[in-house]
Amino acid sequence: MKRVVLGGFAALVLAAFAAPALADVQWQVFERRRQACYNSAEEFTPQESIRGCSDLIGMRSITGDGRAQAYKLRGDRYRGLRDWEHALADYTQVIRMRGDHPGAYYRRSEVYLAQGQYELAMADAERVIAIVPDTPGGYRVRCEIRVAQNIELDLARQDCGRALEINSIDTAALSARGVLNLRAGQNQEAWADFDAAIFNGRSDARTLYGRGIAGLRLGRVREGRADIAAAEQLQPEITATFASFGLDR
Repeated sequence: MKRVVLGGFAALVLAAFAAPALADVQWQVFERRRQACYNSAEEFTPQESIRGCSDLIGMRSITGDGRAQAYKLRGDRYRGLRDWEHALADYTQVIRMRGDHPGAYYRRSEVYLAQGQYELAMADAERVIAIVPDTPGGYRVRCEIRVAQNIELDLARQDCGRALEINSIDTAALSARGVLNLRAGQNQEAWADFDAAIFNGRSDARTLYGRGIAGLRLGRVREGRADIAAAEQLQPEITATFASFGLDR
């Protein structure tokens, strides 16, 4: 009997020590998944971040807001990989869970724009403006939609201008306004817009090609040709994209 009592006591002691250790391990696992999902320090690959978000979504202990945020972040990773289908599914899930979530509407509008689904993109951009009228995203996407369709360019300029009033270094708005300035023959202004976008981190095919066209028109031939060559290296179809805007060399 004494052995049984001592054995039971030992088991209780072990359990008392094991419980905090298990809780600590569980916390470390959760924190690692959270870090991967949020990826604030950009130390994880997109695929690792997606797995971290998926793990969080599957955890019973996570709150509704936390799960919605994990869907949003996973959608962002899919969007970065140009996996439009999965990105749309995640953003739509956030909206289903949290209703007026401006970030999900904003990112979904960008995906619809990338897919050429302009009516859906416009509806989401309008929703963003209605929810958070003092942020640039909705105005900027609405500007880009009109630029992509080559319609209502005066309204597009107003929207890009509004976005830049709110955030003077919104690089996508600068790029879209650069296209508008090229179409209007305002080549110095176009060059300045594309150059500002590049300076502030958006050195992509569109900004390089746009600055290249502006440079050629301004007589900056060597710089213009270099920008166009760099843009075509990044995205061979960029010439066709600008031709759809009514712009060529």
